Amino acid sequence: MTFSETKAANAVRFFQSFLVHAKGKWAGQKFLLLDWQRDLVRELFGTLNDDGLRQYRECYVGVPRKNGKSHIGAGIALYMLSADKEPGAEIYGCAEDTDQARIVFDIAASMVRASPELSARLKVIDYRKRIVNHSIAGFYEVIAADAAGAHGFNTSCCIVDEVHTQPNRDLYDVLKTRMGARRQPLMFSMSTAGFNKHSLWGQLDEYARKVRDGIIDDPT
Repeated sequence: MTFSETKAANAVRFFQSFLVHAKGKWAGQKFLLLDWQRDLVRELFGTLNDDGLRQYRECYVGVPRKNGKSHIGAGIALYMLSADKEPGAEIYGCAEDTDQARIVFDIAASMVRASPELSARLKVIDYRKRIVNHSIAGFYEVIAADAAGAHGFNTSCCIVDEVHTQPNRDLYDVLKTRMGARRQPLMFSMSTAGFNKHSLWGQLDEYARKVRDGIIDDPT
């Protein structure tokens, strides 16, 4: 394992130079990362294996409401679509239902429209809830919660919002399993706290804590 200060700094620079808040009191202002967001971005994109590829393939973020998780999720999706250089990138956004998944997508779409650099590179297709990067034949799109039975996923990144509302782990497992052909995929899950320890949220939360505390050895 190595840490690339250059890659970490480049990722932070992407967020703070190209992403712009499009709504609310911060509308028109650059996306200045909070301390926890900056630390997360640096660790995710700066920590490398010996082969130079990213070490972390799965990330679970548990934070209270109104702490910027939807914005960091949108930023991660846009980074993976426009700066990761993954040919044919397939980034999926999912949640309990399509309306919930659209929250992160709509933030991402607003960020694209507010950024001259991103809007020159990415195309927002609202009616399909899709953002396309034609230069790499890649896309980010919202998928339905019942899409687990669908075929054809070749996931490079998945943004799962409000994990605690997922009825089961079927969709999560399908999207994660279909990352096998990717060099450095990322499963990025976010949630406020839930109550059911046996749910997908409970399982991810417990696993993440055990990895953090050194009980489970999982470098990814």
